[in-house]
Amino acid sequence: MTPYMPEFRPRSADSLGGGDHAVPKFRPRYFYFAKHFAVMVGLMYAGMFVLAPLYEVVAALAGVGDPWGRLPVLSNIVMALNMSIPMVLYMRRQRHTRRAIGEMSAAMLLPAALTMGPYLLGTMTAGTMMFLSHATMIPLMAVAMILRFREYARYSHDRRARCGEGSNWRKHNIRELRGK
Repeated sequence: MTPYMPEFRPRSADSLGGGDHAVPKFRPRYFYFAKHFAVMVGLMYAGMFVLAPLYEVVAALAGVGDPWGRLPVLSNIVMALNMSIPMVLYMRRQRHTRRAIGEMSAAMLLPAALTMGPYLLGTMTAGTMMFLSHATMIPLMAVAMILRFREYARYSHDRRARCGEGSNWRKHNIRELRGK
């Protein structure tokens, strides 16, 4: 080689991240945001399908045969609560702030409360009330999440709690992913 061109040596696979240790994958924040949003929507539907039969059983024990048809306002509120309960439990487990949990719960319950008025005034059918309240929950949930993008786009919500507030939790996260 000439004195102006350095000699390039090929690097071994171990120096490029292969070998025995795993290299952590760092993904952009929007990936974790979208993942969190998908989990929240999944929890909404899981709560709806799991807790709705419980509501029907309780209504049957109270003597109401078809609560969805006979008690549409109560059913709308119960459905919003059924969808909110698993989300609140998940958010508590992920160590979200109480304010974020309150905002997310409001995003779920507000459409049910707002569609109740037009139904009671007779300007909306029960089916329209249920449809509108459920159709507006997901966009309102997205707005609540976008307003707190940093909170919902974190990799893990409990790293600081496990490592201590003053410690360098990012280094702890990398060490934990590498297995050291």
